Amino acid sequence: MRYAVVECLVCGRYLAVDSKIGYRKCPYCGYVNKLGVSRIVKRFKSPREASELVRVLNAKDEEFKPLA
Repeated sequence: MRYAVVECLVCGRYLAVDSKIGYRKCPYCGYVNKLGVSRIVKRFKSPREASELVRVLNAKDEEFKPLA
């Protein structure tokens, strides 16, 4: 499975990572998440499936975050 959905170690948001590259900068906080370090939620064959799960998980987080 080439694509992984990981949880950012700094902000806790979810993002899709291409396992051939092995890392990705979080679009929310700027932290560079590496596959060997970040918690992998699920793996997928296609980037579309991975991005759909990222949208769902991040939307769930928005519903329950208290307003600052």
